[in-house]
Amino acid sequence: MFLNEILDEYRDSDEVRKKEILNNFFELLWKSKCKYKKYKKYSTYKVNEKALNYREDLINLFNKFNKLEYTVCKSYYNKKLDFIDYIRIHINNIYGYLFDEDVYYAKEYYNLLFTPKKEYFKTINLIKNNCDFDINDVKNNIENAIKKAEEIKQKSINKKIKMKWSDYKKLVNSFIEKIFNNYMTIEEYEEKYGWDIRIDIDGWSEDNYIIKYFCKSLTGYFRNYIREFRGFKYNDKIIHCTQCGMPIKQTSNRRKYCSSCWKEVRLQQNREKALRYYHKQKLYQLENPANPHETQ
Repeated sequence: MFLNEILDEYRDSDEVRKKEILNNFFELLWKSKCKYKKYKKYSTYKVNEKALNYREDLINLFNKFNKLEYTVCKSYYNKKLDFIDYIRIHINNIYGYLFDEDVYYAKEYYNLLFTPKKEYFKTINLIKNNCDFDINDVKNNIENAIKKAEEIKQKSINKKIKMKWSDYKKLVNSFIEKIFNNYMTIEEYEEKYGWDIRIDIDGWSEDNYIIKYFCKSLTGYFRNYIREFRGFKYNDKIIHCTQCGMPIKQTSNRRKYCSSCWKEVRLQQNREKALRYYHKQKLYQLENPANPHETQ
């Protein structure tokens, strides 16, 4: 049965039959072959001691970072997919992006994990061409990248909400019921909103429209859920604290921090201000020593 046929039957059925149709749909959805799966990937390279001129300091440095692990969520499938699979993949991606603390960090995090590998091959190239380099610069580049990656990772985690998969399924089911109840055919949508359909893709069917409707609706429902969970109103403009990554309401164009981080930033600013004043006074005393005759 096609997706549009399921929704058409749902609209024409009584409450008992609607419940049966929904339950059948949920069974199809959660038994989809596209399960929510995570797996490990690595930024890795094999240290060639000869290429490093058998320098023990370089060998130890690059061996320390030659296998950095990170977790990814499966989102691509080579198998033939049904309509239910496309919806399930989108549901999986939403969970990973909004709720799973192991995956979907900012892109810069993953780029930074490859810094040791880049520095390794860069160093080998410098040695090969008899170019001078400072191992401390190489070490600092790697360590700073790893440190920054951890900061970005924590910021990404701070943007997420903790939710078990079982609770997530219940929430998805409640949203899908709304999607079933709010469904409009292409013709009804065009008549109500004046949308002119211009689709010339071979093999396109009404199911493509419905799959897009499901995915966009789920994205919208979860966006609203996150706003309500964090205490934001619908029209609030949301930004993220530049220090910790937590979502905050933009109350002015100058706001950059959440309340907690702003206290720490303000405290640090006051410390630096006091330190500058101290050094300024010290310098003034050195340049203008007190006259012992005047102080008597």
